[in-house]
Amino acid sequence: MGEGIRFRLACTLIERMTGLLKNDVCIHGEILVLLSCRSIHTFGMKEDIDVAFIDTFGCVVKTVRSLPPRQLYSCGLARVALERRSRVDIPWFESGDIVRFIV
Repeated sequence: MGEGIRFRLACTLIERMTGLLKNDVCIHGEILVLLSCRSIHTFGMKEDIDVAFIDTFGCVVKTVRSLPPRQLYSCGLARVALERRSRVDIPWFESGDIVRFIV
């Protein structure tokens, strides 16, 4: 992954529960950040998503590309989940990558 990636933080319970379900969330390639998140779902989604789970130390411990609608996906080691609308032409995180958020 490169520099200049845009992230959107899902802060409220409603934002976390709806994630990318809303059509206006992360439509320009942004990545949705779900804090304190060990599992995600794609129920109600109309398109595939890419997901990466990150542990306490910022290490990507599990990823999936093009997760289809109507799925549950989880990772017991995760503390953060990243989601985006699936983009096959843009690189995605791999297990072992380190993610650091600079604010």
